[in-house]
Amino acid sequence: MLAERTRGGRGAPAEAGGLAGVLAFPERLPAPVGPEVLDGVRALLDEAAAEATVVGGWTDDDPLRLAKGPVGWLVRCPRRALAAEAGGPPSDDLVLGLLVDAGTKLVALAARRPVTVAGALGYLAAQGDEVVAAHLDALDGASRRGVLDEADARIARLEDAWPEVPADWWPRVEEPVRVRLAGGTVTVTGRLDALIGGPPTGRPGVVVEVKGGRWYDGMRADGHLYALLTGLRDGVAPAAVVTLVADGTAHVEPIRPALVTHAAERLELALRTAASLAAGEPADARPGAHCAHCPARPDCAPGTTYLATHDDRPAP
Repeated sequence: MLAERTRGGRGAPAEAGGLAGVLAFPERLPAPVGPEVLDGVRALLDEAAAEATVVGGWTDDDPLRLAKGPVGWLVRCPRRALAAEAGGPPSDDLVLGLLVDAGTKLVALAARRPVTVAGALGYLAAQGDEVVAAHLDALDGASRRGVLDEADARIARLEDAWPEVPADWWPRVEEPVRVRLAGGTVTVTGRLDALIGGPPTGRPGVVVEVKGGRWYDGMRADGHLYALLTGLRDGVAPAAVVTLVADGTAHVEPIRPALVTHAAERLELALRTAASLAAGEPADARPGAHCAHCPARPDCAPGTTYLATHDDRPAP
């Protein structure tokens, strides 16, 4: 089974692909990557983490903790990895993303359908989130309605892409995953939007990543990292990562040994970069479309120059 990207709605036959196809035909997935690959990958990362610890100065009492976002930026643009997030109130795009994420989790939990933006707001409130409600309260009536209508439309598209999941696949949301390296001086963490199957269900594992904006190829790296971390945690990697995007895209990526190894090499690079930055080495700026959203942009000459000379669409 090759990686595939589809667009479709609820009621599409499983043969159309997407998450429905993965669950209907698990025999089409590759054999899960197991210890024959993961043991070597862990040895590689333990060695890299131990070497990085010497350079970066981390200890058991003061370890390096990395999550998905920092790992990605350490590889993509170290200058951005060091930049603090811009302060101030959240943007409409951020609020939309939070609403879509909450709505999709209700879908995954087999909540009463259709899942609405009102349900997503209730879920966020139950989780203690006050950011979205405060942002919406600060908007005028027309702006508030616009954000809620757009969130409703995006949630509906993701609900269309989510099939009924048989109980024996045991879907879980906000699944935490953590890998300790070099005796605990380095910890890499993540929180999966959803994990379907995998140990101890007897079914192949399927990681589901939900994205509230538009598809772009860089989204794949998040799923690759989560497949790696889940494999190191469980001793067997998930058989596939499915990325569901609010623009209607469903990207299915089977997880094979070469992909797990590549994800480990990216994490190794992130560890070595983090160590050099902690040791005081200058942070490289690697400009691209992402510069449009970077909080370091006002003080970053390469990023400013890039934006002045390129008109490519900013990365979502």
